[in-house]
Formats: sequence, structure tokens, C-alpha cells
Amino acid sequence: MAVDHDVSVVSGEAGYMDRTLNPVPWYRRLFRMEQDGGVQVLRTYTYVEKKRNVFGRILNFISFSISCPLGLLSIRKPDIVLASSPPLMPMFTVALVCKLRRIPFVIEVRDLWPSSAVEMGVLRNRKMISLMAWMERFLYNHSNVIVALTEGIRKDIVDRGWPSEKVEVVTCGVDFDRLHPDAHGREQVRARHGWNNKTIIMYFGALGVANNMAVILDAAKLLENRKDLLFVLVGDGAKKNETLSRITAERLGNVQLLDPVPKDQARHYLSAADIGLTTLLDIPLFHGAIPTKLLDYMACCLPVLCGIRGEAEQIMAKGRAGYCFEPNNSAALAAWVEHLAQSPEKRAEMGEAGLAYVRQHFSAAASREKMVRILLGAPERRPAKRTKT
Repeated sequence: MAVDHDVSVVSGEAGYMDRTLNPVPWYRRLFRMEQDGGVQVLRTYTYVEKKRNVFGRILNFISFSISCPLGLLSIRKPDIVLASSPPLMPMFTVALVCKLRRIPFVIEVRDLWPSSAVEMGVLRNRKMISLMAWMERFLYNHSNVIVALTEGIRKDIVDRGWPSEKVEVVTCGVDFDRLHPDAHGREQVRARHGWNNKTIIMYFGALGVANNMAVILDAAKLLENRKDLLFVLVGDGAKKNETLSRITAERLGNVQLLDPVPKDQARHYLSAADIGLTTLLDIPLFHGAIPTKLLDYMACCLPVLCGIRGEAEQIMAKGRAGYCFEPNNSAALAAWVEHLAQSPEKRAEMGEAGLAYVRQHFSAAASREKMVRILLGAPERRPAKRTKT
């Protein structure tokens, strides 16, 4: 799209699980300006914990909820603000600034909070649930446009009363310059880790509460006598320590846990695998989820084993990219792993089909163009008030 835009990003210093602590005193990290190509980045203070825990995560969100709107107030008044949720707390304070300064506000909903947290059992305090539900309503009511990441998220928002014409879908897309089959990278990674005589079943992404790591470890346990199979988990998250503890306690020699890798190396690791794994907890809200790792696997020509119902399951069927299994059925996962491990021709066929499908339907360039059109038109739309309770 041949339009020039001045883009500024207000961001925190680090995520709540980042253990790399900046040695500079906190009062010298309140605001820090960077330039990333043509994008001006203002980094504001966020609390970073040394160890993972829920309290540290809350402090991280609270600190950003205070510093982010202050950062937004410190830059030149924008023509429009795009905020991404979750978390809700920082987006709520940003929406307040937009309301006070009469700045058109667009909220991108990547996950339905607090509903997801409640269904996962992460959020149980009734007062906190009520507070977060009120924040969610405020964000949706005062946004000019609500952008949903999937059709399932859009349907949930519309079914709860927000006008359908104000809720747009912009799915995640793949940057095919970064993610594509890489034969040379495959050889390098496999040689580096000693995987040359193994069939690699890879999970690449967050090791969080929602990601159902248990079903993968259960399947690995069932296949522990297959010395030719290796489950490789690449990532970080709230469940990493628990996952590592179980691997150690049960002596799962067929599971290897690796730290996250830089984005420019992602395709090397994905290409080094033979089978991609994507799993989520079996809760209704995740029926509308499309994990980015699913698209990443397909972009790197990997056949996929998918333990997710709903929208992800439909992509798998339409793309003929692999097999689906019941989310908590480790025996079915183990059986499909064995089946694909002994069927290189089937793996190649599914990988090629998935690659063709994701190239046709999930281009990052197309998603960016759609988002630009939404943002340019947002000031002309009235805030998306809820029409029913």
C-alpha cells in the first residue's frame, strides 16, 4: 500500500519472564527513546522479576499500566492509537488517555480476557474477575474498531452484543521472507544437536499454562522405548520449570528442552524437524484459536499434529497439513507420531500441501494491508458501543 505513515511504538523494557535485568537504576529507565528503521520506539519502565511467579507478572502489568500512558502523553499527539490485548490493565489506561485526548482508539483482541483466564483456572478471585470484565467492556465500548485475531474471537464479541460492523478480523500472517523451508539450516541444526539419526517431533513456542505440555510429555512417555524418536521443545514460559522437572523426574531421555532461539534462526530449527506439534488446553474459548506456531510449521513445510479443536482443526483439514487428535489423548498423539515417523512420503505430501495453503491464505503482507485500511478508516467510525447486556 503506497502510503507513508509516521509510526511510534510505546513499549515496555522487557516481558514479565525476561530474566535479563538492566543494570541501570530504575529512575534512569523511566523513558528511553530508540529508532528501529523508520519507527520511533519509546521504551517505558516495567518491573522485571528475577524468577517467574504470578505476583511478579502482576507487578509487571501494573508498572506498564502506569508508565505506558505516561509515555503516550509524552509524545506528539497521534492521529490514532492501536493497542493489543491481553493484558487488559495497560490497554485500559491507554484507552483512558485516548478518551481524554480525543484520539481514535482501535483495540486488537488476541485473546479473550478474562474469559480465557477463568476457564484455565488462572483467575479465580471474583472481585478481580468482575474488575477485569468491566475493563474489557470499557475497552470494547470506547474503541472505534475492535480487531479480532480469529473468527472465533469475533463471533464471541458479536454474540455478546457489540455491533458486527465494528468488529473486524485480521489473522496472524506469515512473513515468507523469514519463514520458509531451509535445507542448509536443517543440516546445520541437526548436526549441531546430534539429531541426524533421529526423527524430530518439535514443539516450537510458549511453554505456558494454556499450551497443554502434559499431553506431549505423556505421549513421549508412551514412546520412550523408541530410540529413533526425539521430542524437542523449543521455548520459554510459565510452565518451563515444571516441564523440565517432569522430564528429569521421569527420566524422559526422548525429550529435549531448548531455550528460545532468535527470530532469524526460527526457520533453521523448524526446517530441522520432521513433525510439528501444536497443543492447547481443551476449553471452549480455544476453539476459536489459531496458534501462530501452526502457521509457522506449515510455512516451513512441516507436517503437523494438532491437538486443538475448532478453527485450528478446520485449517488442518482444509490445508491437508497433517492429523488432528483429541486435545488430551496422548495415546492418539503417540500413534500418529509413530505413523508419520515411518511414512516419509506422507510427511512430504502433507508438508507441501500445508505450505501451499498457508501461502494462499495467511500472508503477513495481506494482513498488514488490511490492518492499514482499518486504521485509516477508524477515525470515521463511532466507538463500538455494546447494543445488549
